[in-house]
Amino acid sequence: MKPARIILLLSLLSTLTLHARALDAAKTARAKYDALAAKVNSGDLNIDWRELRLAARVGEVYGDYDPYDAARRAQSAFEKGDCEETLKIARETQQRNIADVDAGAAAWACLKQLGRQREADQQWSILQAILQSILNSGDGKSAKTAWFAVGIREEFFVMAMALQVQFKQQHSSSQNGHYYDVVLVADQSGKDRVLWFNTDTDIELLGRAGDQRHHIY
Repeated sequence: MKPARIILLLSLLSTLTLHARALDAAKTARAKYDALAAKVNSGDLNIDWRELRLAARVGEVYGDYDPYDAARRAQSAFEKGDCEETLKIARETQQRNIADVDAGAAAWACLKQLGRQREADQQWSILQAILQSILNSGDGKSAKTAWFAVGIREEFFVMAMALQVQFKQQHSSSQNGHYYDVVLVADQSGKDRVLWFNTDTDIELLGRAGDQRHHIY
């Protein structure tokens, strides 16, 4: 291996270690999540949603539960017109992470179809709180003003719910010790637009030496 390559790898590992120290330990993050989620479940939406989202991610609240598989099963049930099953799966997921955007969207759509308007309105309020938490972190136009996302599903949530754009392609970028997903999309007029999402959380978790339990959500 060339000396320059070794230096680059050592530099990256050093950066990852520094980033990892900025995050709570998983146990601490889980405790924060539990406290915040309890408030939400009691009807109090006046919380720090960024902290809840981050605590859920770092605290590995899903455990062995696969939210991607759950989202696929919910989508399949929804396409078959089975809102009861869709809602059941969504609620299973939300029991693990109240800020899961796929589950929240599925629950909202089915509660509306089932005529459970009060519950649908409550779910819509949660989705809006999560969305505003992301949008308030920047404007998505550059690295300096990138939106803070705790997983790729939040990126697609913003694209679908707030922007209504079509995904085209994505690449990763690092600048000044921070990490980003740079996403090319087409707006409703067909014009290309570039969106920036801060992905420090995923990189920091990957930097936790020897810990292979973390997944990109």
